[in-house]
Amino acid sequence: MSNFNFIEAKKQTMVENYRLMVASISPRPIAFVGTKNNFGQDNLAPFSFFNGFGANPPIVGFSPALSGRTGKPKDTLVNIIETKEFTISVVSHSIANQMSLSSCEFLSDVDEFEKSGLTKEKSKLIKPCGVSESPVIFECKLIDIIELGGKPGSGNLILGEILAFHIKDSIIDEDGSIDEKSMNLIGRMGYGNYADAAKSMFTITKPKHIGVGFDAIPNKIKESRYLNGNQLAKLASVKEVPIDANLINDSDEKSLFIECAKKLDSDDIDNAWQIVFQIIRNE
Repeated sequence: MSNFNFIEAKKQTMVENYRLMVASISPRPIAFVGTKNNFGQDNLAPFSFFNGFGANPPIVGFSPALSGRTGKPKDTLVNIIETKEFTISVVSHSIANQMSLSSCEFLSDVDEFEKSGLTKEKSKLIKPCGVSESPVIFECKLIDIIELGGKPGSGNLILGEILAFHIKDSIIDEDGSIDEKSMNLIGRMGYGNYADAAKSMFTITKPKHIGVGFDAIPNKIKESRYLNGNQLAKLASVKEVPIDANLINDSDEKSLFIECAKKLDSDDIDNAWQIVFQIIRNE
């Protein structure tokens, strides 16, 4: 019996689908998008349906939805259609509330930089400005706009090529790479919630080889209530199953499983496999 609630999207309202999506696709990076219209009026707005889509050429995309009430496009979309260029500034914790303030539905002739108290960072290759307080800014030219429905609440996927990067000196480490913790970025979640990336960041070592896979783990080990999926994945990530060293341990089965879990949590995978062999031998 499934433990999922089955919900057909077509039987729900746009608002109901939206609420499920933003709570489930979470956390999401935030594109703080700067544009100008043909008259030079600046606009700034945040969008969390945003990501990167390739590096050769470097492509980013975000999706400003049509108004759920009126079906009208946002100023950001109108401006990009007119000028074919925009900036994306990433959002750190230090400007979170200013970013939120800029999302108010100001009139088209209102400058959100001024309303939110943020500083304009002039671009080198395009006209729209970025956010000076942001740790990273992309200068982008429009590649394509894909209309996704044309109804109230429908998205418009804007794809742009990054022409230039602006990287704050303060976030570059000794190796010349970006220190992600020092960026202190936030992510959008459902409803009014946000995630603090620096506080929740962790590292997973990517396998340098093809792992043996879950099918190489004995069923007794996979079906145990003492090891979770992450721990089992570490057993499955070895290039080949180690040789049984026939170690002897008089501990009971529960204690052996607990010790195996500790070894896996500390990335001592070889010794965790030796405990696996002991558990199987004791059957």
